[in-house]
Amino acid sequence: MRNFTWLLKAAMENLHVHDFPTTIRRINALTISPASILLAVISLALAPSARCNTTILSSPHDARQYAAFELPNRLKVLVIEDPKTDKSAAALDIFVGSNANPASRPGLAHFLEHMLFLGTRKYPEPDAFQAFITKHAGEQNAYTSFAHTNYFFDVDNNHLREALDRFGQFFIAPTFAKAYVDRERSAVDAEFHAKKKNDAWRKMETIKQVMNPRHPFSRFTIGNLATLSDKADTEGNRIQEDLIAFYRRYYSANLMALVVIGKEPIDVLTRWIREIFSAIPNFQAKPSRITEPMFTPEQLPTRVTLKPVQEQRRLELLFPVPALKPHYKTKPLRYISHIIGHEGKGSLLSLLKEQGWAEALSAGARHDHTDSATFGVSITLTKKGIGKIDEITALVFQAIRLMEERGVHEWLFQELSQLANIDFLFQQKSPSTDYASHLANALHQYPTLDILRGPFAMDHYDEALLRQYLGTLTPNNVLILVLDPDTEKTTAETTADIPWSEVPWFGAQYRQEQIDPDLSQTWRKSPIDTRIVIPSPNIFIPRDLSLKSVTNPGRPFVISHSGYGPKDRPTRIIHTPGLSVWFRQDTTYGMPRADFYFSIRSPIANDTPTHSVMTALFVALVRDQLTEFSYPASLAGLDYDLYPHIRGLSVRISGYHDKQKLLLTRIVETLSRPKFQPERFRIAKQELTRKLRNIRKQMPYRQAVLELRTILLQPHFPPSARIEALESVTLSDLRTFVPEFLQRISLVALSHGNLQEADALDMIVPLKEHLIRNAIPTKVSRGQVIELAKGNSHIRTIALDHNDAVAMVYFQGQQRGFRELAEMALLGQILKAPFFHRLRTEQELGYVVLAKAFPIIEAPGLLFLVQSPNTHPADLTNHIRQFLTAGSDTLAGMSETEFIHHKTALITRTLALEENLKVRSNRYWQEIEMQLDTFDSREQTADAARTITLAEIRHIYRTRIQGNNKRQLIIHAVGNGHRQPSSENNRIPEDMIPVIIQDPTLFKQKQNVFSEKNN
Repeated sequence: MRNFTWLLKAAMENLHVHDFPTTIRRINALTISPASILLAVISLALAPSARCNTTILSSPHDARQYAAFELPNRLKVLVIEDPKTDKSAAALDIFVGSNANPASRPGLAHFLEHMLFLGTRKYPEPDAFQAFITKHAGEQNAYTSFAHTNYFFDVDNNHLREALDRFGQFFIAPTFAKAYVDRERSAVDAEFHAKKKNDAWRKMETIKQVMNPRHPFSRFTIGNLATLSDKADTEGNRIQEDLIAFYRRYYSANLMALVVIGKEPIDVLTRWIREIFSAIPNFQAKPSRITEPMFTPEQLPTRVTLKPVQEQRRLELLFPVPALKPHYKTKPLRYISHIIGHEGKGSLLSLLKEQGWAEALSAGARHDHTDSATFGVSITLTKKGIGKIDEITALVFQAIRLMEERGVHEWLFQELSQLANIDFLFQQKSPSTDYASHLANALHQYPTLDILRGPFAMDHYDEALLRQYLGTLTPNNVLILVLDPDTEKTTAETTADIPWSEVPWFGAQYRQEQIDPDLSQTWRKSPIDTRIVIPSPNIFIPRDLSLKSVTNPGRPFVISHSGYGPKDRPTRIIHTPGLSVWFRQDTTYGMPRADFYFSIRSPIANDTPTHSVMTALFVALVRDQLTEFSYPASLAGLDYDLYPHIRGLSVRISGYHDKQKLLLTRIVETLSRPKFQPERFRIAKQELTRKLRNIRKQMPYRQAVLELRTILLQPHFPPSARIEALESVTLSDLRTFVPEFLQRISLVALSHGNLQEADALDMIVPLKEHLIRNAIPTKVSRGQVIELAKGNSHIRTIALDHNDAVAMVYFQGQQRGFRELAEMALLGQILKAPFFHRLRTEQELGYVVLAKAFPIIEAPGLLFLVQSPNTHPADLTNHIRQFLTAGSDTLAGMSETEFIHHKTALITRTLALEENLKVRSNRYWQEIEMQLDTFDSREQTADAARTITLAEIRHIYRTRIQGNNKRQLIIHAVGNGHRQPSSENNRIPEDMIPVIIQDPTLFKQKQNVFSEKNN
């Protein structure tokens, strides 16, 4: 173990050990000697006490208090007291999922997850929970995985007790009302249809076809109308009966784990939990036990070739390995994946890129169940690489053998352990609902002591265990999966006699072939390529994790009604032609982290489709050139992002402050003097073309939103125009373009975090030396928003390569400003839950149903969207219009009290505490982009919302949403099975003038733009 003096010091000062007896009487912190702390935090070998199983280790920088206990019904509970939270949250995880589906009822566990939201005996209305949570600034959701079902929500602090009471009834007395059982099957079926063309789902379902059919993972899990019908059960049971039977068998308190986060003291939260959740019955259920292996020895090795929906080329190697959960303190696969998945110099990926065969590589645990697991290697291939499958596979096995022969080192394990310890000690706070959901699952995974630390624990170096897992990664124990859109051409000579098979329900086409023993022998014995090496020690491991003294302390940061004081926001420390630098030293989060942003703005970045794609190519090639250098930084908690945008490109560096300038300097040097090699340019061009083509393969609702932005943003070019422009771009063109791009620029930067002003100024030095010195300062305008004409119904229809269809109805506001932004946001808050209930739950139109405020560059807007597997967009639009007509009555009948609840919820959402430094930095950067140097967009929006009256919101609805002067854009995305609408719905309301948008580019040329006047 090296260089742990600082860590020992931090641990001795602040290690948090939460220890509560099962009666939840708070006791004093454990007394631990320095030697014990060294053992616990440095060697991380502290074991749970045999006498007290409610001890919880937490980071010294975590101010929350934790208590773990078990109710008399054997429900596991973790209570978290967080005085600083502005959102309370809860999650309940049941240790059962799709693994327990009856063979005759695929999708039953998932369907049951849907049903619990649709009424309980105490709160029978099917939208009661969603309406309550939405009205009180919250969100709610759930997921079903192979072995878990997880329900979670957040809510404003004042309504946690009531929300818990409603939530608890899910697991005490759900109604399973017959009417909603029938209706919700349609929602599950719509979800299934939405995923049918998702390549990740198709790949997983293909793997299931070639694995052990007796293992429950091999079954279809989503469910649809066929599997959830009353006739589907082979025993003659109706679906409602099967739901109730599954619920009574597995939804037992002894299989449940609950997490509650609130501002209240632990004693209060515990009392509420006992009062509500003790009523959950304990059926003494046993977890579903699996005795079958995922793959039998006879099934491996094998190769499967799958034709994907999107244009992608991928090679995946999947190895069955022993269960991982018993080894969470040694994490053998993390060590192995670190070496196989490394992207630094001398890595497997670097060699594959040098050969022109691959673009990306990842490795790690893929399926981690209580009985078994798998280890996967996934490689994104180039067109050249798809023809070199056997050679690439050979290199993967060479990398594995290199590890076996020369790559098992204690120093490397200790380096990973050190990085894991740093991440645990200085982890950033996440949203309460995410944290609760994660920990509810973790209660089933780890001993109470390590509920928080389990994912980070790497306490013991075990060479024998590492070699045991390495011994399973052999050519005889592998499933090779190849995704190839042109497989008929690629493998015509070798697989012509192998028949195609079809994946049930999904219709994906695949071929399976056994791997020739001679080929396996070649992979096993081929010499190790000397260009693959074990990673060197990581130069980016932070050494200075101290907090900088505050040079201008000011007052502590406080979110207030009146907004920020002058010392509570970034200040501009450089303001010269071509360079503007903002700085703010963090005095809130107390972490050795910082965020540094800078943007290079160029007037030619996006002025034409050709320049748009050349900017994207510039960014892609710089990222590619930086990979070997930046990857070790990412392992050490120092990430960067480089991305193009309307005005140019931006860089974000985020993480521990210690080595940020080292990374920044290399990024800036590469931007200013990029090395464009012909082979990498060819591959980058292919990759960008592929991504642009795949936009038409995205989820339908995403395509509709993209079309909205294409129509309303200027400049914003459709994918077809960018693809056409890209075809003619040469390497010579790019080499000419980049100096022109960098010749006339302006730079804007933000430095925020554990930095002093001198540090921020020092970060600017590389920018001045490499980017600004020879550039001509040039002001670059923001993007513009097209102003829709009043009284027109603008309609744009696009074709989808998907069976689903989408209708979107978008209402644009009248002017920029925080007041109208607040008005649209309040309408979205009020209409969100009833829109979802009416169109999804009641009318069964689809799985994706959205109503929300949707501003574009601060131009206010309100969006209504439905994606449906069986309804034409024109019919969907008619349903949306009917809802909007009824909305006038909804607002007319709304009480002042209910309106205040919604307004309070909006204000709570708007002023939500920013959980961590990165969230706040991102807002600062957005406000810089908005040219809002008061940095109080949230406060101004909240202040505007406070003054909105119910009468005013009714007026806004009548005039902006229903009136003749509304600005409306309708987008119809027509799926393969939706060519003919119902005739009575294929018409425009008489009060609207139809404007058909045939070509967004031509349309935008004839329209006005929103005024830049802001607020």
